[in-house]
Amino acid sequence: MNHKILKIFLQVAVLVAIFAGALYATRIAQESEAVRVVVARYGYVGIFVISVISGFNLAVPVPAIAFLPLFLESGLNFWAAIFFIGAGMTLADTIAYFLGKVGRQVISYSTGDGVLLRLEKMRERHRFGPMAVLFLFAALVPFPNEILVVPLGFLKYRIVYIIPTVFAGNLVFNTLYAAGVVELFQVTAGIL
Repeated sequence: MNHKILKIFLQVAVLVAIFAGALYATRIAQESEAVRVVVARYGYVGIFVISVISGFNLAVPVPAIAFLPLFLESGLNFWAAIFFIGAGMTLADTIAYFLGKVGRQVISYSTGDGVLLRLEKMRERHRFGPMAVLFLFAALVPFPNEILVVPLGFLKYRIVYIIPTVFAGNLVFNTLYAAGVVELFQVTAGIL
């Protein structure tokens, strides 16, 4: 029981540290021309790269959208930043999809085809349902998209359905999250 409480406490502490770091970076950017120049220099390409890295939420639990106030303070456009963050996250999700496909080959080799045949039948019965679930998950749930994308790759869902679905979900999620982050930073800046 104590281990679970400690784990929750550490997760909350990391989340608070991320937001405190983002707030601190925004404050520095407001006062430092050098920071704004660096962020503006790497601009949208930098946002994209950061988003790909942070898109692997299981390995790097820092959402790129948390630094949106810093991006905006450095002169970058709100909607363009949201777009590049969503695109970077989608690239990370696409890589996770292909890891799922590779995992299928490993499972097929080690367990035989019985399990895979049952999963194939399930996929045939529920053709587009998982796409709706994937969109809602990506748009509304603050957990890694890999939770669904890897199994969909494993089940050989077509990538042409996965990418637009997860991209649309990422855009919705980041827009909703951005509205909250911007409001949080405005309220916090007013207090400090």
